[in-house]
Amino acid sequence: MNYADIKNFNERCKTHPNHQHGMISSGMICDRLYEEVEELREYIEGRTWVGLTDEEISAVLGSDIHDEHSGELLFIRAIEAKLKEKNT
Repeated sequence: MNYADIKNFNERCKTHPNHQHGMISSGMICDRLYEEVEELREYIEGRTWVGLTDEEISAVLGSDIHDEHSGELLFIRAIEAKLKEKNT
């Protein structure tokens, strides 16, 4: 699931037409909130880490990377690894 798959208010009303008319019970609100939390959880858990390409790193540094063991590249990859650890 991606962010575009999460329903907007009108789409939710079509899914839950009884919410449009009459009384809304606390049970209905709890059910709806549970569904929304589950959709967001699926979205968050479905994200995948996307690292930087060598071309993107070169663009940031302003020069091509020719040495895979250069200090700049190793530093960038170390930061990238830490961010991946924190975000997955």
